[in-house]
Amino acid sequence: MFLLGCLLGAVPSAAGILAGNCRLANQPAATLLIPYFEVDLANSGGQSTLFSVNNASAKPVLSRVVLWTDWGVPTLAFDVYLTGYDIQTFNLRDLLNGQLPDTGPQVSNTGTLSDSGTLFTGCSTAGAAGVSPQLAPEDVTWLRAAHTGQPVATSPSLQCAGSGTTGPNVATGYITIDTVNRCSPRTVGTLVNTPANATYFAAKGTGLASDDNVLWGDFTYVNPQRNTSNGQSAIALVADPDALTAGMYTFYGRYVGFDGRDNRVPLSSLYYARYVNGGTFSGGTDLIVWRDNRRTAVGTSACGQAPSWSPLGEMQLVTFDEEENPKEIANSNAFPVVTQKVHVGGPSLPISQPFGWLMLDLWHKDSTHAQAWVGVWMTAEGHFSSGAEALRVDDLCNFGP
Repeated sequence: MFLLGCLLGAVPSAAGILAGNCRLANQPAATLLIPYFEVDLANSGGQSTLFSVNNASAKPVLSRVVLWTDWGVPTLAFDVYLTGYDIQTFNLRDLLNGQLPDTGPQVSNTGTLSDSGTLFTGCSTAGAAGVSPQLAPEDVTWLRAAHTGQPVATSPSLQCAGSGTTGPNVATGYITIDTVNRCSPRTVGTLVNTPANATYFAAKGTGLASDDNVLWGDFTYVNPQRNTSNGQSAIALVADPDALTAGMYTFYGRYVGFDGRDNRVPLSSLYYARYVNGGTFSGGTDLIVWRDNRRTAVGTSACGQAPSWSPLGEMQLVTFDEEENPKEIANSNAFPVVTQKVHVGGPSLPISQPFGWLMLDLWHKDSTHAQAWVGVWMTAEGHFSSGAEALRVDDLCNFGP
């Protein structure tokens, strides 16, 4: 039986109502998260995702871009060299077609306010992305299969790297971008030189990843045929080696045994999200939800089956109408994997009234505390759309692993 008193009592206990200063803000950071991307591979004029990576300092910086599937499997990793105050923009459609940027001290434009070129260990003269920035056809095939939930060519049996719930022609996933200390070869289909590899992080930013808080960026979802676009700033994750130490919850903690050496601030776990499902916004509301599955092991799973950790479940989902009437959505498993887009009012997220807000407590169903991120996208088909981050209500800085 759902009791309002139980709900209100549970809210502050989830992780502390902003009890600590996690420094979650739109600011220069050592890691950027693009929480979800979607690309219609069958339609060049259809849905795609754009994002940018920018340098907030005059000093050149090297960053490592990693694409992940909705099961949290890293697929493509490559370096991007940024001169002082540089900006590098990407279209996910280009990346999934094998077209990577060619950057580096010898090829990147240097503005008048940028410091002179910095030589990073391991970089080729043709740039941080490598001598030939284009992917081989077999790598493109593997990459597309991984992000559409199709069998990956290198697997010994029918193994998949993602759910494929959006169909065989729609690629989904998420992206991380980290500042790094040296160049690494681009990789496809391996954990090497990605955050999922144990040697990626070392104390005080001395591994492959650095602690330089200089990155900022944005992401935009565009659909020319539907005449819609919306976006927001990339999620900034500051590195703070003094505040985030061993035994604390950190953004990449699952890959380092929560020993704190990644130094990245964690996200929240409790969010409030406004929704409208009608009226001016005829297209309704979609939620973009990224979640920490807290699994150290990363790999493929049998096609047609969810990984052993999925569905993650939710601790509590509650809808409120505009007269403050709460209603719990019990056992919905609305957000079963690491990243997804879910329509408010759909089968997994039913609502009784067209206007209101959602309380999303995204601890796992088994009461495991876990970070997450929630974005809200409202659309009026063919006219306009808007997007914003949901309200962060707590933090996990005071929680151990």
